[in-house]
Amino acid sequence: MDVAATLAAPASVEAGADVAVSWEGPDNARDFITLVPAGTPEGDYAGYVYTRRGSPLTLSAPDQAGDYELRYLLGSGAYRTLGRRPLTVTAAGAVLSAAGSAPAGSAVEVAWQGPDNPQDFLTIVPAGAPAGEYADYVYTARGSPATLTAPEAPGSYEIRYLTGQSYATLGVVPLEVTAVSASLEAPDAAPARAALDVGWTGPGNALDYVTLVPAGSADDVDGAYAMVARGDTLRIATPDEPGAYELRYRTPRGRVLGRRPVTIVPRPMPGSLRVVAQSSGTDLTGATVAVVLDASGSMLQRLDGTRRIDLAKAAVTGLVTDVLPDGVDFALRVFGHREADACRSDLEISPGALDRGQAVAVVSSIEAMNLARTPIADSLRQIAADTSGRSGPLLVVLVTDGEETCDGDPAGVIESLSASGTDVRVNIVGFAIDELMLQETFAEWARLGRGRYFNAADGDELAASLRESVETPFAVLDGDGRVVASGIVNGPAVEVAPGAWRVELPSDLARAADGVEVAPGTETRIAL
Repeated sequence: MDVAATLAAPASVEAGADVAVSWEGPDNARDFITLVPAGTPEGDYAGYVYTRRGSPLTLSAPDQAGDYELRYLLGSGAYRTLGRRPLTVTAAGAVLSAAGSAPAGSAVEVAWQGPDNPQDFLTIVPAGAPAGEYADYVYTARGSPATLTAPEAPGSYEIRYLTGQSYATLGVVPLEVTAVSASLEAPDAAPARAALDVGWTGPGNALDYVTLVPAGSADDVDGAYAMVARGDTLRIATPDEPGAYELRYRTPRGRVLGRRPVTIVPRPMPGSLRVVAQSSGTDLTGATVAVVLDASGSMLQRLDGTRRIDLAKAAVTGLVTDVLPDGVDFALRVFGHREADACRSDLEISPGALDRGQAVAVVSSIEAMNLARTPIADSLRQIAADTSGRSGPLLVVLVTDGEETCDGDPAGVIESLSASGTDVRVNIVGFAIDELMLQETFAEWARLGRGRYFNAADGDELAASLRESVETPFAVLDGDGRVVASGIVNGPAVEVAPGAWRVELPSDLARAADGVEVAPGTETRIAL
């Protein structure tokens, strides 16, 4: 006897909405229910769900209005229809509200009402663009109002609500994008291998930046840079080679909004500074070394063909196998490797006597996760909790390739650690950090933590930085309290510009020296 199936569902639904379908039928292997336009030839199908998912099950209605039919199809042979039910899909619409104009590159807030079906999104396109065209977008699942970024080219545009299925337009509102410009202020000349202070005025949009490039370079050429979000006055590293250069205010997509010429002149001959002490500074007796490792999405980027996370894992492995002494306590906290789009931080090795084999195995298992964020402050706060109640010094080593992205206050957390009354030192290893102002921010955080900042450009420098991170550091400060150089007590001399400097042992500020004179071409040695 032939088999049959029955289907129960609403008589009509709005375009793109979910449809709950109850069914009775044989539920053979690979039987399925599909939703097709009325009149579709026997055996054809569109979106479907296998009956093994149970009853009721859910299908998504098409985003085009019309007459359709739900069908129960036999999963073997020619997909014979065992049961059917008509379904009318009604038109859906959306209403958008936004300011009529916005400066180029600025954030545009859009309030909307619409079906909010899966993958529906908002986008900004040139006025009159063909149906279905889109540019930068935001999913409606993010809520209302949503924020889009205005195009960088001035002109007439439209904000559109598009469906996630066929990119059908459900709502439109016009947007006029207005022109923006920028101006830059800086000295006419600056020495090579130094820092250039730059003032700016301009739109100040997210991800705008100022860069320093050789004069005559194409507009898409980048050099040393600073993000305008850092403040009204930026600091940009000057190049090694003297010559004619140009400061440029650039948008994320490379549009140049302002320019200023700068001449880079030869750098005065530097001197060098060596700090010596009777002790070697490597005694970790009774200490806990706590490593905080960044495994966020940016660590998936590659340096010379190797992922940053793999270079970092190799460096941490070298620290635990070849550098840390027997008997030292060790802890490892990692963020970014467990959950995407989250500010999660996990203690992977609890504080205790270093087990080299365990440490190597745990480090080897870590994988960076795309889109994971960077909770530096929270990770450092949790390290304090991880190690609470332990006696002896605490040396924290943070390894990261980016800045805080979870709205934390790393400087405040580090200050709290330093003021906790325990012997705490926080060293920061910045990996592939090419923005001078971010390097200086990390250096200031390390100074607050009585530690040192290490700037590692590649894997070899990263491994060397971790080796040096367990040594006793010193810092060279200018008159504004800014760290201009740092090194290791009883280590090699560091290069310093001629002048008078303050030299500190961050772990023992009582042993600081003021007015240390460094002369061109000579080495100054001081004992602290």
